[in-house]
Amino acid sequence: MAKVSTRGCSVRGSPNGTPLGRVGGRRPVVDDDKRAAILDRRKRGESIRAIAAGVKVSVGVVHKTLADAQLAAAESNPR
Repeated sequence: MAKVSTRGCSVRGSPNGTPLGRVGGRRPVVDDDKRAAILDRRKRGESIRAIAAGVKVSVGVVHKTLADAQLAAAESNPR
């Protein structure tokens, strides 16, 4: 049996590949409410571990959310 190459099917779109415009991956854990809670708690001086426990997300999610917010703030306020 010949092997059929499916390389690029999800990029180009095909009947057997991912339709155009769709991207795979996990859904984000943090919605707008959780993001606001994380940023507010950090502004009040809470540790990343305390925030993660309080919002019931992982330490990595809190760290990424804070880093993304810091990057967005830096991009919106260039020196």
